[in-house]
Amino acid sequence: MIRRERLLKMIEELVSIPSVTESDSESMPGIWIKERLEKLQYFIDRRDHLIWIETPLEGSCEKLGSLVVRVNASVPTERTILLIGHYDVVGVSVYGEMAKIAFDVKKITELLNRDNEDVIYGRGTMDMKCGLAIELDIIEEFAADRELFDVNIVAAFVGDEENASAGMRGVLPVLRKMKESGTDFLTVINTEPGEAGYSGESGPAVFLGTLGKIMPGFYVRGCASHVGNYYTGFSSALAVSRIVSYAEGNPHLADPLNGKCEPSWICLDMSVIKKSYSVTVPDRAYAYFNAFTTTYTPADVMAHMKVIAEYALDQTLAQLTDSCMSLVAIGYQGKSFYVPRGKIYTLDEIKEIACSNFAENFDEELSVYIESLPPGDMRNRGLAIVDKIADMAQIEGPYAICFFLPPWLPFRTDFTEDSRDIQTVAAVRSVKDHLVEKYGIEMKELELFAGLCDLSYVGARTEPEETNVLEKNMPGWGQIYSIPIEDMQCLGLPVINLGPSGEDAHKKTERLRLGYSLDVLPELLRYTIRKISETVK
Repeated sequence: MIRRERLLKMIEELVSIPSVTESDSESMPGIWIKERLEKLQYFIDRRDHLIWIETPLEGSCEKLGSLVVRVNASVPTERTILLIGHYDVVGVSVYGEMAKIAFDVKKITELLNRDNEDVIYGRGTMDMKCGLAIELDIIEEFAADRELFDVNIVAAFVGDEENASAGMRGVLPVLRKMKESGTDFLTVINTEPGEAGYSGESGPAVFLGTLGKIMPGFYVRGCASHVGNYYTGFSSALAVSRIVSYAEGNPHLADPLNGKCEPSWICLDMSVIKKSYSVTVPDRAYAYFNAFTTTYTPADVMAHMKVIAEYALDQTLAQLTDSCMSLVAIGYQGKSFYVPRGKIYTLDEIKEIACSNFAENFDEELSVYIESLPPGDMRNRGLAIVDKIADMAQIEGPYAICFFLPPWLPFRTDFTEDSRDIQTVAAVRSVKDHLVEKYGIEMKELELFAGLCDLSYVGARTEPEETNVLEKNMPGWGQIYSIPIEDMQCLGLPVINLGPSGEDAHKKTERLRLGYSLDVLPELLRYTIRKISETVK
C-alpha cells in the first residue's frame, strides 16, 4: 500500500472515533494507537516503550488516557526528538442534521465536496488527526527500520488540548523523568494544521514559537440595597460592565511582538451572582477575559488588572454620584448618596485577610469547601471559590478582586540567543529550502502559532517569580487546576509546528487538502527530523 493510501485509511479510522473533548470516547484514539503498536515486534520486545498515562480531568469523575511512545535508533544515543499531537476534537453541533455523519469521512466528503477537489471533509480531518496519523506512520516505519534516523523518537499522543490541556500537563512528569534519566531532547515538533495557527490564511506554514494565553478575572462586591433605595447601594453589575467596556478590545492591553499583534482582551463571560430573583441592587458580579500574551508575564497582566479595576470602580462611583444629583434636581427625595471609594485587592491579598479571620482553620475550611463543589466547568468552580473567600474575608463593599482562571499557556519563541534555538531556526530554514528545491513550494515562516497549542508546556521557559503570581492568584490551584511547573521548566525545548494544509477548523466545512498533506508533508517531516539531528548539537 502506497503511503497516501495508508495515511488516508489511518485518518478515516481515527476520524471515525468520535473523540469529542470531555466525552466518553475522548481517550479512544489513544487506545486505538496503543493496540495498533502493541502488535509490532519492536513493542512486543519492549513493552516499556509504550507508556499509558491516566490523568484526572478537572471537574469530572473521568480520567483521560494519554500515550507516550519511544523508538530508539539502532546505534545507541541519547539524542532524541519529541513529537506531540492531540486526538480530541471539538463537538459537532455546528453540523446540524449532518452531525450523524460528521465522523464518516467518505459520506460527508461525498456530500460536501461538490467541486470534486482533492480534499476530505469531516470533524478532525484537519485538526488534527491527519498530523496524528503522519506521526504514527513515522513511528511505525522507524520501529520496523531503526536505521531510518540516527536519533531516537519519543511521541506524546494526548487529549484535552481543545479544553485545558490536561493530557499534555499529565505527560510532563514522564518526559521529565526521561530527561533526568539521560534522554537529550533536541527539539519538539507538533503537527497542528498550519491554517489553525494563522487564521484567514492558507498554504504551507512553519511556526517557530507559540502564542501564550492567560485568563484575567474580576470579582466585584458591591453594596446591596432595595431598588427603591438605589443610592444607598453600589451595583456590582454596573461596576463589572464598566470593567468589560473598558477592557474589551482595548489596544493598550494588547501584547505585540516584532510588529505583529493578536486581538486584545475578549470577555468570555460576565454575570451577577444571585441564587434567586429579588428587587435588590446586585452586590456580587464577575467577568473574565481571554488575553493573548507574547511578552507579558502573569505579574504584568496583574498590574494591568489593578488599573482596570480601580478605573472601573471610580467611574461607577462617579456615575452614581452624578445620577443622584441629577435626580435630586428634578424631584428625587430619597436618602442622600454616600458610598466610600472602592478598594482593589488581588486574590492573594483577600486570602491573607480571610486567613487572619479564621486563623489556623482557613486552609482546612477552604479545602473542604472546594472538595464539596460539584463536578463541572473549572471556571465556574473557580468563581465559586473566589466568592467563598470573599465571604470569609468579611470586608464591606465596594471592592474588586483581581485573579486568574484556568487555563494558562505560556508563550514561546525560538528567536532567542540560546544556541539550540538558533540551530533549530537554521534547520527549519533548510527545510524550507528543501521544499522549494524538491517540490517548488514556498512555505511561510511565522514566529508564533496563534491558534494556541500544547507546545506551550514543552517549550516554555518561565522563571519561578512568574509562576508564583499565577499560583497565588488562581482560585483552587492544586485542587481544581494545576500545572507541574517544575516538570515544565525542566524541558524548555525549542519548538516547531509543521502540519498539514486545510481550511475551516472547528467549522462544519472543516477539510483537509490531500495533495500537500499526504504527498509532501510526510516526506518533509522525515527530512526535518534528519536536518534537526544534523544541525542541533
